[in-house]
Amino acid sequence: MKRIHLTLIFLCILFSFPAVAEQELIKSQIQGEVTFISGGIGSDEQNALQAIRADYNLHLLFSIKDTGEYVSDVRVRITDSSGNILMETVADGPMLFAKLKPGRYTVTVERRGQVAKQSATIGSTKRTSLSFAWPQEQDN
Repeated sequence: MKRIHLTLIFLCILFSFPAVAEQELIKSQIQGEVTFISGGIGSDEQNALQAIRADYNLHLLFSIKDTGEYVSDVRVRITDSSGNILMETVADGPMLFAKLKPGRYTVTVERRGQVAKQSATIGSTKRTSLSFAWPQEQDN
């Protein structure tokens, strides 16, 4: 009986490590009323983000056109319908997830001087995904 208890305790400890590891890989941040998280460099971070994706209602993905290569270090600004800046950051990876109140927003991103904007409508149960792709850089 003691051996069964020890085995159960060991299994509980063993299965709790992935949840702890996911939390340590990427940390959420808060700016005003917006909670967000970014990352996705490497498969461990991508898996950790996908595991918590449903907790966020805005999903952003950054890549290079035609190749699909992911990019990071993208400046992100989210403004409300009145133009008020709600969040401004530099993404730690190719994915950024945010929790926003229902409403209409403008997402502005900038990478290496190239700026792009898209609108996002967030409903009480609706999630919105936006992808931003930049042209391939030419080798000189």
